[in-house]
Amino acid sequence: MRRIVLIDGENLTYGLRTLLGTEGEKLPRNSLNTYDFRGLIEEILAEQLPGEILWFGARLRQYAETPELLEKTNNAIRRQSYFVNHVQSQKITFIKVGYLRLRETDPCSQCQNKEWKFIEKGVDVGLAVRMLAEAHEDTEIIIVSADTDLLPAVRASKKLGAKI
Repeated sequence: MRRIVLIDGENLTYGLRTLLGTEGEKLPRNSLNTYDFRGLIEEILAEQLPGEILWFGARLRQYAETPELLEKTNNAIRRQSYFVNHVQSQKITFIKVGYLRLRETDPCSQCQNKEWKFIEKGVDVGLAVRMLAEAHEDTEIIIVSADTDLLPAVRASKKLGAKI
């Protein structure tokens, strides 16, 4: 039986940063730049190792609405580039799908200052599409995510005969 692992990257890293943090504080994003993701997957799966591990993450682009925002997006692109190299060095395929949407926050009630916040969009859809493309009777798909938006794709993949 063919075995493939599909990872919702932001979902996994958020969970790990939360679980590995102390006193209710998440670890900083760069704390996972040396994390052994393949080792984690192989430990969980024990003797049933996957043939392929796919990591799904958002495409990043520059936003130049303000100089601060341009700097923030350039830093995010640099961090992602380093992180992608780290993930790929573990023989995990990094698939860029979806994007980061830029959203302005509500103004601060005291100073009326607004901040820019990034929201990941479409990564779960890309993962779901790949799940359905891989779904066959001879395939076992392991999903690493806590995103309930994937449930319709899980059900459809099971109907196609895949073991989830």
